[in-house]
Amino acid sequence: MKRIPLLLALVLSLALLAACGGRACGDEPASQPLPGEEVIPCRVVTVKENELLLAATEGRASDVYILPLGETPVTYANPDQTAIQPGDLVKIGYNGLVEETFPARLCGVEALQVQAQGRDDLCSLYLQVLSDLWEVDPGLNSDITQLGLDLSQTRLAPAEQSAVAYVLWGERKLEVLQNTWEELADQGLIDRENLQWTDGLFFSIVEDDPEVDQLTFTAQKWRSGTGAYFFTGCTARRAADGSWGDYTVGAEAIS
Repeated sequence: MKRIPLLLALVLSLALLAACGGRACGDEPASQPLPGEEVIPCRVVTVKENELLLAATEGRASDVYILPLGETPVTYANPDQTAIQPGDLVKIGYNGLVEETFPARLCGVEALQVQAQGRDDLCSLYLQVLSDLWEVDPGLNSDITQLGLDLSQTRLAPAEQSAVAYVLWGERKLEVLQNTWEELADQGLIDRENLQWTDGLFFSIVEDDPEVDQLTFTAQKWRSGTGAYFFTGCTARRAADGSWGDYTVGAEAIS
């Protein structure tokens, strides 16, 4: 076996390292840091009229943001992607200041980067479920002034739950209270003794043994002990692109 002289081996190693841009060959190139004093990771909940509704992937339920696209530079980690979609994970570089409205507004936004991995548009799926529930048995919807919404038994992050509530408020023009049934009863809004909410309607979604790319769940709207509608045994599966698409209802029930 021929031996490569030590000096020649060193030269070849340095040349190979230079060809790989100063990193080990086969490694992914390091992502470029975003401009801005701070960077926040968010989930895109809706894309409407050149405006994004965003939910922080970590943090408080109140960390929901409106971001006008306008002149904000947008880059895509996946070069084949050309448009922002609901469910996308994004990182936003801004000056660290936030307008304390709801949804809040990030100040001095300098860049938005759409991540190549992690898309999950579960918010879109559950908004569709809530819309479908609203349409069935419409008599339950009459003369209400408030909506209750409990998504605490889903995998949605706290801010995603609040973002769904905000979209529901925009669609129905009714006050949306993010509480469990018990909490609404403790507040005196639901009559616990007579099992009714005179001027409100309570929605909830409960996931059963969810997996990463598939889930089963039950959804309901409730007005009283004798006025409720249920979707039971619902199933959905997430596609390779991160979209949940449609869902199937195992059975429907009325009380």
